Amino acid sequence: MSFKNYPPRFRRGTTLALVSALALMGLTACGSSEQSAAADGPIKLRVSVANIQFETAYLAQSEGFFEDQGLDVEIVTGADPASQIAQAISGEVDIATGAWTNVATSAAQGVPIKAVAGNGLVDAEIDNSGVMVAKDSEISSLNDLKGKTVGVVGIKTGSDIPLFQALEAEGINEGDFSEVSVPYAGMQAALEQHTVDAVLPSGTFYQQMIDAGFTSLANPIREFQGNQPGTLWVATDQWLGTNAETAEKFVDAMRDAVSFYQDPQNLEAVRKTNAEVNQIGIDKAPTAFVPASVDINIAESQSGLDAMSHFGLIEKPVTTQEVLWDKAPRRDSAATK
Repeated sequence: MSFKNYPPRFRRGTTLALVSALALMGLTACGSSEQSAAADGPIKLRVSVANIQFETAYLAQSEGFFEDQGLDVEIVTGADPASQIAQAISGEVDIATGAWTNVATSAAQGVPIKAVAGNGLVDAEIDNSGVMVAKDSEISSLNDLKGKTVGVVGIKTGSDIPLFQALEAEGINEGDFSEVSVPYAGMQAALEQHTVDAVLPSGTFYQQMIDAGFTSLANPIREFQGNQPGTLWVATDQWLGTNAETAEKFVDAMRDAVSFYQDPQNLEAVRKTNAEVNQIGIDKAPTAFVPASVDINIAESQSGLDAMSHFGLIEKPVTTQEVLWDKAPRRDSAATK
């Protein structure tokens, strides 16, 4: 299935979402100031987090890892990835959370941002998303989706690329099925009401549907995107150009935070952080969390970029190296020791 099979509308969702970021580029000069270590105090930093995979940043703060690096970090809550990129470009924050798809498409479109370090990883071993069908569905394989309708959280925004990859592997092209936009919270009801034939839920919504007895046909995110970046830390070219040392301190603090987060002995501390941020009881907090790494896996990341190009999400091929800050931690692949 070649690029020409995917019309420009495939790119429209992400492109439109980033227009605001591009429009704010002119504000960068007045909205971002150079940080420097004051003789009598730490370096102040504003960091925007997403509503997922935020635990590492809060742990870096609560466990003193930022302080160890001489940083005084204010954590602010961001919205969707495109909005967080806009926050960084406008100078509202110094470092923001980005999703690999948005960071890559932004870089391909000339938005002056770079990935500073990795954060959450797509788990290559545990299913956290899948193509789901109703309990009474006659659909038993991906091949049965020909002529059917699949509910996805964002049409042609990149979140559905794993679905396209899985269906292409089965010989199913874009014209062989339809997509409709369904929020994660509405996917179970959409199947129960037979308004769609299949859905692609993720995270807790996927687990809830598994627990409720819905059938998973395949797990394309794990199968095709395992060990790719889930979330990353991003900053503008301008800010990095004048604050490279501060950025390196941030990365060192996050490396310590990730080590703490990954240690099974600290699970209860991670759960407590999740519960406090989400304002829920700790008994409601997850008992397992996605893996994390500040090191960005080059091979897996490039595979994701190649898929974005193949399916028309980005017009011009881009390399992982072009998306990364030159000092961003990296390794050849997840298999690299």
